[in-house]
Amino acid sequence: MTAVTIGKFDGFHLGHRLLLEELREISREQKNEIPTCVCKIDFSGPGLLSRAEQSKVLEQYQIYRMRRLAFSEYFASQTPEEFVRRVLVSELGATHVVVGSDFCFGYNRTGNVDTLRQLGEKYGFRVIAVEKLRKDGEVVSSTRIRSLISEGRVEEAGVLLGQPVSYQGRVCHGRELGRTIGFPTCNLQADPEKLLPLYGVYQTEVLTPLGTYAGITNIGQKPTVEENGTPTIETHIPGFNGNLYDEEITVRLKRFLRPEKRFASVEELKEQLRIDVDCT
Repeated sequence: MTAVTIGKFDGFHLGHRLLLEELREISREQKNEIPTCVCKIDFSGPGLLSRAEQSKVLEQYQIYRMRRLAFSEYFASQTPEEFVRRVLVSELGATHVVVGSDFCFGYNRTGNVDTLRQLGEKYGFRVIAVEKLRKDGEVVSSTRIRSLISEGRVEEAGVLLGQPVSYQGRVCHGRELGRTIGFPTCNLQADPEKLLPLYGVYQTEVLTPLGTYAGITNIGQKPTVEENGTPTIETHIPGFNGNLYDEEITVRLKRFLRPEKRFASVEELKEQLRIDVDCT
């Protein structure tokens, strides 16, 4: 027996969390005797949260199992009943299935909530459909949040996401140009599985093993010093003199300051960095 929720779950945003809360409530009603599981349909391309962040969200709802289903030609060719029989019944043993009210599944999206309920009657599981969450008159969706992040509107995106737009990783060595011009940076390699925001400079909050600090972060390809560089996340912490190499840090984006720009000289870059630091 398992209580299952199904979806793309690109970011476990506020709308998705209604489904997770419903799943947790079912478990409580059953005196925690029914395990819970998120059945996540994985599409190619970067997501809103890293895998580690996804796991942390699920832990908040006391959900410790996730079944990932790669979206493939075979997956897309299944009829609604084939999917239900193979995944929900045979593999997961679903007794409760939680979905959004607009849930569609199966070949050419021919199945919907009504289809799922009919199959539930046949295979012995209950279906709970949760209405879409709206904020400011619009549905909270991964598409909406992606658009906000791509426009640099990270504050608004963070509200809908349910947590700040953040990037985590181990601090690595870069070219260390920042150190030579008086603005040393903590460098993170961009996670190819996570969506990057509009390239530019952001006011940030930096969580480190040594404490939490205000920072200025450049996300992009550093056009002043590199041609067609790999995207990086470089954070300067004003007044910080510690060593964070090889340490795990989290950079939370608070506010977009300016687009990434190619400067005519390193001196011009330094002057702009002084202006950026005044924004911390």
